[in-house]
Amino acid sequence: MTALVRLYPRRWRQRYGAEFEQLLADLTDSGGRAGWRVALDVARGALDAHIHGRYGMRRLFAVPAVRRGIFDGVILSALIAVDVVLTNVVFPAGPDESDSDPEYVWQNLATYAVLALLLVAIGARAGRATSARGATSARGATSAGGRMPRPAAGALGGGVAGVVIAVLVTLTYVVVNNAFLSIVSRQHDERMAFAASGWTSMREYLTVQQLLGGVFLVVALGLVGGVLGLLGAAVFRRRQPQPA
Repeated sequence: MTALVRLYPRRWRQRYGAEFEQLLADLTDSGGRAGWRVALDVARGALDAHIHGRYGMRRLFAVPAVRRGIFDGVILSALIAVDVVLTNVVFPAGPDESDSDPEYVWQNLATYAVLALLLVAIGARAGRATSARGATSARGATSAGGRMPRPAAGALGGGVAGVVIAVLVTLTYVVVNNAFLSIVSRQHDERMAFAASGWTSMREYLTVQQLLGGVFLVVALGLVGGVLGLLGAAVFRRRQPQPA
C-alpha cells in the first residue's frame, strides 16, 4: 500500500511522504478500512496534488464541490469508456442492427436513467462535502467552498461532473472511431448516415460529427448535471449534530 505514495509529486513526497507512509502502514495493520477504498483515496489525493502543483488551479480546486465533480466525473467517464469499447469493438452490433431497434432503445434509456441517478448522487456528495468542510473549519472560518450553500454546491458538483463526462466520452468515441474504423464502419447507423452525408472520407465524417456533437453534449450535460446535482443536494441532506 505504501508504494502508492509514489503517485504523488516529488516535492509533496519530500515534505509529507514519511508521515503519509506511516499513516498508511497503521491503517493496513489495524484493518480499519477496506484496502481498495484506501487505495482509491490515495489515488484521488495524488491526482489532486498533481493538479494543484502543476497547473496552478488552486483557487478552483479549493472548492470541494468542484473537486468532487471532477473526480466523480472522471470515474464515471472511465466506466462509460469501458462500455463504449465493449459495445462498439468487442461485441459490436450486427450490420443490420440499428440503435432504433426496441432492445437498443431500452438499453439506452436504462443507461440514461442510471447516469441521471449517479449525477443526483454526485450532487448529494458535493453538498455533503461542502457542509462538512464548513462545519469543521477552524475557529468558524470557512473556505470559499464551505461558505457555498448546499444546493449551490450540489448544482456545481453535478454540472462540473456533467461537463467532464461529456468531454471525456466525446474523446473516447473519437479515439475508438479512428482506432477501430474497420469495425465501426460496418455498423448500420454509421453506414447510412455516411452514405447520406456526401462526405468522401468516413474517418473524417465520424470525427467531425463526434466533435460537433460533443459541443452540444458539453452544454446539455452541464445543464442537466447542474439540475440533477441541485436535486440531489436538496433531497439528500446530512443531519448536522445539534449544538451542545
